[in-house]
Amino acid sequence: MRDDIRPAEILEILKSKIRGFDTSLPEAEVGRVMQSGDGIAQVWGLPDIMASELVEIETSEGTLVNGMVMNLEEDTVGIILFADADSVKEGQLVRRTKRVVEVPVGEALLGRVVDPFGVPLDGKGPLHSTRSRRIEAKGPGIVDRMNVCEPLQTGIKAIDSMIPIGKGQRELIIGDRRTGKTTIAIDTILNQKSVFGGPNQVHCFYVAIGQKRSSVVRLVEVLQKHGAMDYTTVVAATASDPASMQYLAPYAATAMAEFYRDTGRHALVVFDDLTKHAQAYRELSLLMRRSPGREAFPGDIFYVHSRLLERAAKMSAAQGGGSLTALPIVETQEGDVAAYIPTNVISITDGQIFLAANLFNSGLRPAVNVGISVSRVGGDAQIKAMKQAAGSLRIDLAQFRELAAFMQFSSDLDPATRKQLDRGERLMEILKQNQYSPLEIFHQVMILKAGISGRLDRYPIGKLLPYQEQLFAYLDEKCSSFLARLRVTGHFDEPLSREADEVFDAFESTFHPDSITEGIDAGFTLNLALAMSQGGTVGKHETLHLAERLTARELATPHLSKEIEEIMNGNDIRERDRLDRLFETCPMIDFEAGTDRDSVFLEASQILAQRLGAKPKKLFREFVERETSSSTAMQPFFAIPHVISEKKGSFELLIVRSRQGIVFSEKVPKVHTMFFLAGAMDQRHFHLVVISALAHLIMDKSFSHHWMEASDPEELRALILNLRKK
Repeated sequence: MRDDIRPAEILEILKSKIRGFDTSLPEAEVGRVMQSGDGIAQVWGLPDIMASELVEIETSEGTLVNGMVMNLEEDTVGIILFADADSVKEGQLVRRTKRVVEVPVGEALLGRVVDPFGVPLDGKGPLHSTRSRRIEAKGPGIVDRMNVCEPLQTGIKAIDSMIPIGKGQRELIIGDRRTGKTTIAIDTILNQKSVFGGPNQVHCFYVAIGQKRSSVVRLVEVLQKHGAMDYTTVVAATASDPASMQYLAPYAATAMAEFYRDTGRHALVVFDDLTKHAQAYRELSLLMRRSPGREAFPGDIFYVHSRLLERAAKMSAAQGGGSLTALPIVETQEGDVAAYIPTNVISITDGQIFLAANLFNSGLRPAVNVGISVSRVGGDAQIKAMKQAAGSLRIDLAQFRELAAFMQFSSDLDPATRKQLDRGERLMEILKQNQYSPLEIFHQVMILKAGISGRLDRYPIGKLLPYQEQLFAYLDEKCSSFLARLRVTGHFDEPLSREADEVFDAFESTFHPDSITEGIDAGFTLNLALAMSQGGTVGKHETLHLAERLTARELATPHLSKEIEEIMNGNDIRERDRLDRLFETCPMIDFEAGTDRDSVFLEASQILAQRLGAKPKKLFREFVERETSSSTAMQPFFAIPHVISEKKGSFELLIVRSRQGIVFSEKVPKVHTMFFLAGAMDQRHFHLVVISALAHLIMDKSFSHHWMEASDPEELRALILNLRKK
């Protein structure tokens, strides 16, 4: 055994260990927390630290808390903390990492919901990204850029036609709370699905700053439902996250998007919204003892947003030709665009889309105020076909608004003025668009061409939506070769212009507006009735105009004005006599079997179905669907549920009283009076007569008291007939 031990080998091992022994001590720059609170730490002892450097703080529990350097002072360093700020205490050790804050980038982020550090929040496992970028980077220089020349289609008619956006542009979306700002941004993301997988694919990033987590979840569900998460990344710093995370979020998302810009591809970033971002920065700055200025914002708040938005650019061909488009969102108070943050961002961006609350509330969606909305560089990127079709649209709408405002003081219109107003109303109508319904650009071109050329003037406003839908279907099914040539050329030359006119002529020969019977919308017709019942308190002209607008969707005809005027004036003797006979003969019941809405709907359906020769279950289902889509309980005391009957020439009325009150909704828990209507579409005029009469009855001050005091249905009938005579 002793022979196996070789002293020479042992000696060689000892010598190799001695040679590899490192006598130097590892160096680590450390400091100490002097003060901590409200997500901020003041640290002493880090003289060589960099701005925006990531630091690690050792807590007493043995965990590490990350922070970022924000203030560099003479003796101390101000650090913002990202998580577990309460565990950071005075005297704890702070260690430099010598790394500026970075985020992961690359295709691995597509379809994910992450925080500003790229940490997944969607429960789909870790990211597998090997690349990263600094969150702060200098914007491209002038030589590296080129003019905006490629369109970024939003799918929204009002924007693509009048406020076009180009790739590499910075277009501000501004407006009051709940005016549809986020909807425009989401529609733009959804519209990029049409180029997904192609050479012009746009990779989208949505930054949620200071929003509720539930709002972010709903937004992600919308994107998933429409198949947009395949090319979208959501960066979320919600209201429950520290102000430091909300401040960092837009810079992190921009760094992620720059990866595509710098590799010759296209990216879109939505900042929702920079108002909350500015507030988060103001909070951090005040805690850092920075001097407050206007509205308590620090003096560098302009630089905070300018250095962020300057990173959006269209790169030159030498730099790969990629682009980064920014859509910042800013919230205003009562439409005040002259406030500090709105004016700052307006001066930084290349244009703004202003959404007006009064337009939104009047039913114009999207509520774009074309008068003060502008795109300063996007016009160069707009396709020529849209310029040819909608070149005069902005001027036409401006003239319409001015004329409409002037004509409020006059009811006498010459034919030319009436024609201009009719054209303007139709242009406003075709610019309306449902949310999450972006349109293909050449579909937009064709419907706008029809409106501006006057082809829609012959149709009632209520028929324009069916016209648009059927036109798009006709183009896709029977004119695909025409659309293909238009997409290739991108503009209307003389042969294509002639062919477009032929397409319109052929389509209009198949479009029969009188055959469109979608039904009568409960909310619209009830509003109509209430408007007409107040004819004595407001001007006749204003009431007539309101009634026309409210009934435009389903009940419009070329003679609607005259029809409503006859109802308001009581000149329609024939229908008035028919109405009196209806009240004298219609069934009336007291419903005492509980307060459930569906129970009274079921009993009403059985009674009306017997009189109409219809199926009770089908009628019940229609009543429920109507109530679900648009509540007929417009006042706490009464409701007018009504549906369209298939039997031509039929019209039935059932009057129901419930002393207990029927629960229609949480807002309308006790409805005591229900007028159930079921009539054919060819009885549309009588619909208006009946609903107007019912509104007159219910608005009588004595109605509710006498209604509840009546002893039986026949006494109820006598009450109605007496009020009619009165």
